[in-house]
Amino acid sequence: MISKICCIGAGYVGGPTSSVIAMKCPSVTVTVVDYNEDRIKAWNSDDFDLPIYEPRLVDVVRECRGRNLFFSTEVAKSVAEADLIFISVNTPTKTFGLGKGRAADLKYIESAARCIADYAHGPKVVVEKSTVPVKAAESITRILRANSRNGNRFQVLSNPEFLAEGTAVRDLLNPDRVLIGGP
Repeated sequence: MISKICCIGAGYVGGPTSSVIAMKCPSVTVTVVDYNEDRIKAWNSDDFDLPIYEPRLVDVVRECRGRNLFFSTEVAKSVAEADLIFISVNTPTKTFGLGKGRAADLKYIESAARCIADYAHGPKVVVEKSTVPVKAAESITRILRANSRNGNRFQVLSNPEFLAEGTAVRDLLNPDRVLIGGP
């Protein structure tokens, strides 16, 4: 049973997705982690001046934050404690090398996978929830297996996001499609 979720990445995908999960699953603890301290401070701000704007997002965060939704820079702790980990990090367009100007730069995805391998204890479900090319889940699986220090077992799934700016919360509450796959 999943009781603790960690989402790596407190940006446009991770923040709203985790907030809606926390709202819909009040018995599950959801912790959104990011190395960007200013972004986490904004998510935790007393006046709910969140780092991104989405209609209804403030209401969802206000309802859940401090109850079962938390924002933190304690990446290692959150990864270690989680049963399920979302990777929701930035995937900018490559600025050099093969695919420059066209392909997704997966350095943040790969970094998150290495982080999970370093800090995970026990079996984990890892879900890539970023905009990534086909077979990214296979790449994440290889990184986890090659770098895991504790002989952990990982189940890696792909759950592509279809969020649109201005309708993210509505789309998360009423998705027109849900895709889940694995390597």
